[in-house]
Amino acid sequence: MKRVLIIEDDRFNRRLYHDLLEAEGYEVELAANAPEGIDRARHQRPDLVVMDIGLPGMDGLEATRILKAGGGTARVPVLVISAHALAHHEAQARRVGADEFLRKPLRFPEFQQIVRQMLGGPPLPTPAPMRAAREDPPPESDH
Repeated sequence: MKRVLIIEDDRFNRRLYHDLLEAEGYEVELAANAPEGIDRARHQRPDLVVMDIGLPGMDGLEATRILKAGGGTARVPVLVISAHALAHHEAQARRVGADEFLRKPLRFPEFQQIVRQMLGGPPLPTPAPMRAAREDPPPESDH
């Protein structure tokens, strides 16, 4: 079973990402800040790290840089998630070693698809297009 470490300070987002990935069959570990996440990554050797940029204290960019610098975690792929939507934020994340970058608010199918790709899994099936509900004409009146 593939193991994913989520480093996210927001409790709601942490739980949401956990539940989405657990439903996909991954073993999910959680960390609420960068130092805790770095420690867990070094000891648990996850197959993927999902890293929020906006962490208190040490931010996710610095934590990604540390993970990619060694300590047994340099080859662990990192998916950086950010509420910052400007192009230079993605460039900064990639400079420090992020393998992928997603902007908040997340589109969950895209999040799940990228996680699958990063872990070498099969792509999600493409959902069939939604069709408008067909309304039957009202019954004819006998009046």
